[in-house]
Amino acid sequence: MEIVFDIIGEILELLSLVDIQTKYLMAFTAIWFYVLIIATVVIKKNKKKIFRILAFIPLINFAVFYLFNFTRGAQLTGFLRYGPHLAVALVYMAASLWISRGKRKVLPHIISAVLTGVILAWSVFFVLAIGSAYHFGNFSHPGYKKSMAGLINELEKNYVLRDYKEIDFDHLREVYIPMAAEAEKNKDEEAFAEAVANLCYEFHDGHLSLRITNEELSWKVAEKMAGNDYGFSMIRTDDGKTVVILADENTDAYAKGIRNGVVVTAWDGVPIDEALAEVRCVQFSIYTIAYPIAENEDVVKPIFLAGKGGDTLKVRFIDESGAEKEVSVNKTGSYLGRFNTAIYPLTEKWSSEFANAFMLDDHCGYICIPRESFDDAKDIPAALADEYPEVKELLVSRIEGLKAQGMDRLILDIRGNDGGIDVVYEEIVSLFANEQQISYGAFYDGKNYKKSEHWSWTIVPDGRYSDIPVVVLVNAGCASSGDMLAYRLSQCPNITMMGITTTWGSAQSLGGECLLSGGSIVVRYPLIATLDVNGQIIVDAGKDRKSSIKLDEKIPLDSKAVKVMYEMGADYDLAYTRLYLNKRMEEQ
Repeated sequence: MEIVFDIIGEILELLSLVDIQTKYLMAFTAIWFYVLIIATVVIKKNKKKIFRILAFIPLINFAVFYLFNFTRGAQLTGFLRYGPHLAVALVYMAASLWISRGKRKVLPHIISAVLTGVILAWSVFFVLAIGSAYHFGNFSHPGYKKSMAGLINELEKNYVLRDYKEIDFDHLREVYIPMAAEAEKNKDEEAFAEAVANLCYEFHDGHLSLRITNEELSWKVAEKMAGNDYGFSMIRTDDGKTVVILADENTDAYAKGIRNGVVVTAWDGVPIDEALAEVRCVQFSIYTIAYPIAENEDVVKPIFLAGKGGDTLKVRFIDESGAEKEVSVNKTGSYLGRFNTAIYPLTEKWSSEFANAFMLDDHCGYICIPRESFDDAKDIPAALADEYPEVKELLVSRIEGLKAQGMDRLILDIRGNDGGIDVVYEEIVSLFANEQQISYGAFYDGKNYKKSEHWSWTIVPDGRYSDIPVVVLVNAGCASSGDMLAYRLSQCPNITMMGITTTWGSAQSLGGECLLSGGSIVVRYPLIATLDVNGQIIVDAGKDRKSSIKLDEKIPLDSKAVKVMYEMGADYDLAYTRLYLNKRMEEQ
């Protein structure tokens, strides 16, 4: 029973976050049932014609509501959110007409109660679980300018980290509302989408993100924001040099000496460090990620810069002979493909199989956790019960299988782990933890974070593998619940965190969604904070953009790493980590 009460408590807390429009429909749907019961008792037999009037009130109510609240350009979104209440209105109409024509009073109420209960439960379940958009802001009707203003107002009121990150909303209004107005004046939806993407960047929160539902528009925006391809990309190594990668032999840039490994010193007449300082790594598509942590963004800035320029571009570099030279190169098309190829080794997962396990050598085992979900049919029940024995059993069987093959050290690969449900990481971490770890969901009232009475996560230490030396391998694509997995593992005694970069750096719970002008552009944002036992925000950086998940050993991004990653296409991170772990074990 305790679990049931906790679930009910969680639902009630989440319902408090729901937008007023959705709350109104939910309340009307529930209250009207009691109106019918009272009417049945009060209205006399010879006045039953009144029920014919009552029959159409819910339908009229829904029609008026939907007239002002339908989701322009995204009809399915509105239908899924509000449609169940239309179904209930039809049920009420049928029940009222039945009562007005017959002698039965109880049966219509029983049938309507059952149907209403089922449909209303589905509506709540969709809003809170499937859609996960507790608070929905519908700005699809006005033009770009008012839509942008509405979005900023909504974020100022509801974004859970607004004060923690010291967001200057007045500045955002000064910059982005005029940009939206200009896009509206020119009827340029691509420019509006680009303005929204840049607005989202200002928050340095990967969970506050742009989604473009129109595939054609999404592709156009991505190509425009990625920029022009000049036949190569770039990356910054740990020594501060910006070096060329992915040089295409079939371009004039290559013919003029721009080859893999050469050091770029200036970009279009601007010294390279100055040019990089102006780069904003804006997430421009669902297929790219944000870089909330400043040190991660510094690594990828050259990749973004490599697409910035006009039809022709001046590049100054140190050629293979050691001489500095400047050449003019021409664009060859869209940079999007080369951009994605350049980003991939720094953000993606190397295996999609959950708990994929094998031996790397006679002593070193390997397990990959690419996501925080396991079985679609079991994930939600497990999340509600806050236990997932199947996950723990699978991990135990994989680890025991490796131990049987001689494993005495382990690499746990969570690169590209893009999140899921918390109970998965709880079960994984418990196997390596020797102390209890607790975190809380919290709601922000504009002054303080209030811990939830029902949203808490406790990792009960199992600790059976707390004596095995473990390296946890991360990258900038280890995100959301993947961030939480990394954070919790980092607090276990036998864990060493390694990576070329630290993790994504965003782990607060989503729940807010704004549909913008035209219905093709959506912004999602966090509504619920995650706190430690001291009431401090977990994982997400503040204004300083410094990660709270520190690397114990940084994998060097040097010329050797660049060559292996981009010319050989091999897994440099894993190879380096295995050598590091084996060497450490030999020295003990």
